[in-house]
Amino acid sequence: MGYKISQKPNAGERMHLATAHLMTTRTPIQKLFSRAGTKARIALGWLSFATRLRPKTEFGDRTPPPAPDYSDRSQWAVHPEAPNKSDFKPLGRDARDRPTACGADVFFIHPTSYFGARYWNAPLDHAHANELVDELIIPGQASVFNDGCRIVAPRYRQATFYSFLRGTKSGRAALELAYTDVLDAFEHYLRHWNQGRPFFIGSHSQGTVHAMRLLKERIDGTDLAERTVAAYAIGFRFPQDQFENGYFKSFHPSRSAIDTRCIVAWDTYSDEGGPSHWIDRAEVWYANSNGTGTWVRRAHKRPVATNPLSWTNDTRAVAASANKGAVHVVLSDPRGVRWKGFGGENPIGLRAHSLSAPHVGEVSATLREDGFLYVSWPITKAFTTAIMPGGNFHNYDYGLFYMNMRENVRQRLDVYLQQQAR
Repeated sequence: MGYKISQKPNAGERMHLATAHLMTTRTPIQKLFSRAGTKARIALGWLSFATRLRPKTEFGDRTPPPAPDYSDRSQWAVHPEAPNKSDFKPLGRDARDRPTACGADVFFIHPTSYFGARYWNAPLDHAHANELVDELIIPGQASVFNDGCRIVAPRYRQATFYSFLRGTKSGRAALELAYTDVLDAFEHYLRHWNQGRPFFIGSHSQGTVHAMRLLKERIDGTDLAERTVAAYAIGFRFPQDQFENGYFKSFHPSRSAIDTRCIVAWDTYSDEGGPSHWIDRAEVWYANSNGTGTWVRRAHKRPVATNPLSWTNDTRAVAASANKGAVHVVLSDPRGVRWKGFGGENPIGLRAHSLSAPHVGEVSATLREDGFLYVSWPITKAFTTAIMPGGNFHNYDYGLFYMNMRENVRQRLDVYLQQQAR
């Protein structure tokens, strides 16, 4: 996901904004590496920055924000009966209204949009966090599903970004609270809107942390698994070992473009980058057979991987000619955005105007033996301006492969519906 800007933040703001699920600087990662000198210094700078995001109190020292009421439309980022920007289509593509007879639903779980230190869990009415979701994430990510699918996406008391940086007791508690909201929203969706229809799970980053748990604890081994077309669980290292020893009964890693009841996942790095396991303290939930669970550090775990240019999980390089178009969000007034307020409590003036036209052939992509997806350096500046340490293209996991994803969602749905008709 990305968008065009025309002003250049200062050095301090660049490090802050690079953590967000958007792109806000004009400094390529090559210059970042040059200034820092070594990967170790980059890592230390990243950790120093992360420390400034730590909430000032522990999770249990203050009352969490009020729980959502999902009968209230405002508690949804995308509600079937409320206007939103999930119906955006890439410029120059078919601009007709979203189909009324959609073949399936998408339950979309948005990534982290709260980067403050005031709360462990953002309130449902947090103006700036909701602005990032409504103006960037929904049009830039959730919209990939709008060809033949009805989209629903809850707001939830998301854990602050810091929760992923240390593996602390408070961070775990914040993520568990966030998951209770996601589960409640999913139950509301099932009771009021699903009506037996097939559905996808779509997610990114923190959303994928919760999607993994939802798939295992609520969907796997039930009739809901039979109605799950596929889960696009992107941008948070879905561990391969969760598909061993009978952990998942109903799901498997995707093996082809037409596989169903499967997990589609990838984590994107530059050809010359790669994950820094030694500083990675993020954790993944593993459910136990007795109904409890454990948080386990994800570092060094081989992730499930799918190459979105071929939809296979082999390690052959796929040329950029197979990339059907990268897409980014275009803002109405980039000069009017108040970037100094990013990560604060108030809106900063983001307004999504449209999606860009597809940038065909933007990157090549190769899955390596370590399970990560490595891409060539993008041609378009819009996809090179918020690269995270290690050449991590996390902010562009959707955007770089937007048109391939859009086509593939329709392809999997068509196959699923054909299977059900037999």
